Amino acid sequence: MSLKTLLVHVNDNPQCQQQLDVAIRLALDFGAKLVAIYLVPRIELTPSVAALLPQDFVARRLEETGAAQGQAEQLFRQAAQVANLTAIEWRAPSGDPVAAAVAHARCADLTVIGQPDIDQPDFHFLEELAQTVALSAGRPTLITPYAGASRSTGERVLVAWDGGREASRAVGDALPILARAKDVTITTIHRDEGERIADEAATRRLADYLQSHGIDAKVDHSSVEDISVGEWLLSRSADLGIDLIVMGAYAHTRLRELVLGGVTRTMLQSMTVPVLMSH
Repeated sequence: MSLKTLLVHVNDNPQCQQQLDVAIRLALDFGAKLVAIYLVPRIELTPSVAALLPQDFVARRLEETGAAQGQAEQLFRQAAQVANLTAIEWRAPSGDPVAAAVAHARCADLTVIGQPDIDQPDFHFLEELAQTVALSAGRPTLITPYAGASRSTGERVLVAWDGGREASRAVGDALPILARAKDVTITTIHRDEGERIADEAATRRLADYLQSHGIDAKVDHSSVEDISVGEWLLSRSADLGIDLIVMGAYAHTRLRELVLGGVTRTMLQSMTVPVLMSH
């Protein structure tokens, strides 16, 4: 089992370099093809809209859009060249960028997206992009922190396990990375506020399953009372020197498309290491 095609989101933000570095490193590790997809918030200048606008405005807008896209493509190609990564592809689909992200992610083994930065003007677009891809693509999403990732990704992995469907899906999707990791820890949490937890038997089944794939995982069980589960996961990751968290991405309700569970929301807002999510 391996990763053959990686998709990485590229845009005009300086933080884009963070997810690009992680994606290139993973592509080199797995000998995978890296596909960059350029997606930014934009209003399409359709012929009917353009006809209502001054010609000089339309020309300037098209020139600015083309220049920004060209700079992003140059950044991607230069980064790949420096890393001696030759199996690459550039895509800049038209239409709704969020819908395009989901469509392209469905034909990739893993999609790498940057954490939304609230200080960036396109924060709400990036937030919608990350949430929608994680919950709707049906494929795993690796989200990298905008503050910068470590020099490694996937060497020391923390698996957040509650025995549920989403967590199981995340473990399955992460198997290629877990198989290459130097250290894997399964963490289970007990608290008295109704969160779903995995009992000892369920946790042992997971450890045995990973062992059948040649992955010798340690089990770390803790009681959490004074902080949220998401905050505890980040704290525990720091304690263990973790460089990747694997977890299920949760939605509270299916009545609305983007109503995230508390742990998922905390990780998207406060992550300090890359997080691989599956839903």
